[in-house]
Amino acid sequence: MGTRSAESEPRVVVCLYDLTRWYLERTNRYPKNWRRTLGDKIDELLLEMLAVAHQARMRRDKRDLLRDLSEKLEILRVLTRLSQDVKCLEVRQYEYVSREIDEIGRQIGGWMKQQRGKGVRRREDVEAAVS
Repeated sequence: MGTRSAESEPRVVVCLYDLTRWYLERTNRYPKNWRRTLGDKIDELLLEMLAVAHQARMRRDKRDLLRDLSEKLEILRVLTRLSQDVKCLEVRQYEYVSREIDEIGRQIGGWMKQQRGKGVRRREDVEAAVS
């Protein structure tokens, strides 16, 4: 991602964008019998995740979108393991992508924790205003 836009994006969006680019290059090289099934599913899932991350970035209440993003990340984790098991990914590629998925998961978790904190403060503000 370009330097200027990367500065204004949440880190999880930048990492997800980079992972999507990396994975699109790899799934394009999957064996023919796996490219149209497993490869296309991974590509579609990553593009959906990128879109959801951008939507979350723009919304005030991000919690539902972040939960959806977290669920999709778990599906990606399973499809990645399957890709390695059917020999579409080499061991070193699998290790790399697993580390990236773990990092994105930590970032999503942090973003979710931040949103929970905002929800608590809003509730307290409402209760204080009502009293």
